[in-house]
Amino acid sequence: MRRVKLEPVRAAFAVALVAATLAFALAILAGPWLLLVVGTCALPFFEWTTVPASLVRTLPRGVALVLLVTGVLAWLGRSMGVLILDSALFTRLAGPLLLASAMVFSLAPRRFPAGRTLLPATIGLLAVSGLDPRPEGYGPTALAFLRGSEHSAFAERYVALAVLVTAALWTGAFLARGPRWSARAAAGLALTVLLSVALAATGIVGLPLFQPHVERAFAAAFDQGTTGLSGESTLGDVGALSLSRRRVLDLQTSLPSGGRWRLPAEVFTRFDGRTWSRSAPGVRPPSPGPTARRALRPGPPSQDAGPLVTGLGSWFPLSGESGDRHPEPAEPRVELRITQAEVSEWPLLLPRDPLAVTANASILQLDRFGLVRRPAGLSLRQYGAVLASPRSASPPLDAGLSRKGVEGLSPAEREESLSLPESVDPRIASLAMSLGPPSAGPRETLDATVLHLQTHYRYSLSPGPFRPDDDPLAEFLFEKEEAYCEYFASAAVVLLRLRGVPARYVKGLSVGPQTDMGGGLHVVRESDAHAWIEAWIPGQGWVEADPTPPGQFAGARGTPGSVQRWLQHARAALADAWARLVEGGPLAFLRWLGGEVLSLAARAVREPLAWLVLVALAFGPAVWRRLRALLARRRVFRDRQAEAARVPADLRALVRDLERRWVAHGHPRLRSRGLLEHASALAAPSGPGTPEGPVALGDGGTDIVRTYYEVRFGGIAPPSLDRIRQLRRPIQRS
Repeated sequence: MRRVKLEPVRAAFAVALVAATLAFALAILAGPWLLLVVGTCALPFFEWTTVPASLVRTLPRGVALVLLVTGVLAWLGRSMGVLILDSALFTRLAGPLLLASAMVFSLAPRRFPAGRTLLPATIGLLAVSGLDPRPEGYGPTALAFLRGSEHSAFAERYVALAVLVTAALWTGAFLARGPRWSARAAAGLALTVLLSVALAATGIVGLPLFQPHVERAFAAAFDQGTTGLSGESTLGDVGALSLSRRRVLDLQTSLPSGGRWRLPAEVFTRFDGRTWSRSAPGVRPPSPGPTARRALRPGPPSQDAGPLVTGLGSWFPLSGESGDRHPEPAEPRVELRITQAEVSEWPLLLPRDPLAVTANASILQLDRFGLVRRPAGLSLRQYGAVLASPRSASPPLDAGLSRKGVEGLSPAEREESLSLPESVDPRIASLAMSLGPPSAGPRETLDATVLHLQTHYRYSLSPGPFRPDDDPLAEFLFEKEEAYCEYFASAAVVLLRLRGVPARYVKGLSVGPQTDMGGGLHVVRESDAHAWIEAWIPGQGWVEADPTPPGQFAGARGTPGSVQRWLQHARAALADAWARLVEGGPLAFLRWLGGEVLSLAARAVREPLAWLVLVALAFGPAVWRRLRALLARRRVFRDRQAEAARVPADLRALVRDLERRWVAHGHPRLRSRGLLEHASALAAPSGPGTPEGPVALGDGGTDIVRTYYEVRFGGIAPPSLDRIRQLRRPIQRS
């Protein structure tokens, strides 16, 4: 390291690096990184002259690899929903590596060309700093084109630093060819600054403004979709997700294969003819009375919990909520572990009536619809549950108890669950009255309604557009007679309410053969979004029912192939490990990893194949080396036999005598060099091995080798004794 005079080119590049370092420090809000900003200012005054050659070769490749991996992971995590990774993680992992590399490039400009090293590293550092620029949350800004709810408070500083980095890099590249400050160069610099401002403002800071359009473009190009599970549900929302491949969650079950569940995400009671909405807040404060909902507190862990749900956090018993019955001791249990890709405002996506829920939380909430919700601000991506019995044993996706209980509905709940749109087509009312006699009870009416919709209508992913000015339910029931699942569910709720049966609309996810990856793993995507209903049956409570034809719903989605199943198992294992690390912390993750390793070792001990693999790993290299040595000796032996069969002994002796002469004169033949190649090099007047001694080592040696090759490989008859004596004379003279 030696001190040098400040050069304009290095000064310009140093300004760019200082600005990028400041952007990185502000992005992660770490005080020690701000000290590097000051240290970076001193880089142009020093030069590292003794850079190892290995570092010169590997460091630029490492920077390219970091940028490539970071870009791929960021795209997969944010656009494709493949990984459960926080965008800020890329900044914290890739930022220090890029910063350290850029500092080395700046210290050794003679060994690292700036165009291939310093410039990509600086731009990459600025890019990863802006992957998730939200260190201070959302707030007001002086940028008029951004609204307060659609940008980060980091926006203004990031725009300024991006402009400074771009201008400094352009200036450094300009000065590298000499300070020619012409009018054309000044105009180019001004244009570059303007373009950098526009790029930074619209491409980086203004990205949230265009995010919906970008997501829809990804949906069209990469078969993706945007979530439709929100506070409202308009007819057609679920159908819009039918082609989306974005992953919502991984569901691992203790069942080796099969299993069908419905995972409710939202329950709606108010319908205006096109849109479903909640008529009251989703979570009620605790209040006395039989229908009260309260905060869930941790309880004793489940005694028979298996390894699938062990170590996920606290246990919240739910078997006593809402008048649910306790399972009989002989009733089988099913364990579920769910790793969720996105949290949003969703509840815990669980089947109805779990016996217990386990999650890394100190408190959970139960809303008035029986959905378990996380407290505000808790990003809970992994949780588990214990169910009373395999749902595959019950009728698949048709009917089942939702909230078992015998308490009655309050007047407000009954009124809410019987409300109808302001205008209902008279044909729908006539159809409702025709579904069973007027004296039929709620259960008979529910069965008749579901049976009618399942048998007289067809589920379709392409029913065609509905007329915007007409009643969509009437058009579905009396004209199209085919539609998405939300039309079936909406029609069922309206028909039941017309018959005086309280009902409500449920939207969530369907788990079945289309999600089964084998081995108990279900990968649930947005294309598995589904809608069904809940009807109030006296003495039973809220009862789930699915009016969509089950065979048509499953057949429209298909089943995954073997390669896809294997890839999804590998991805789910990585997502599970990452979620455990994020939710439980490093110590809990290491304990879990140690338990998994011990469990794997215990299973391997009982497997003969595992012992065979261990023996192969332990003794395989030695056996392989021994086998290669035996094969090499066998090849040498075969070559000698072939040589002895074709080449007479006096000619072989002549070749060996020639090689000894080469060694004696200081020109030994390398093992990687052929006889003729070595002899020709010695015979060449300007060759690298030209002897200074007798000519016998040159032309005479070439004649001997060529004669040997003709006999050994060309099939020529062996030379006579006179010819051998003639070939030996030059060697004897040497």
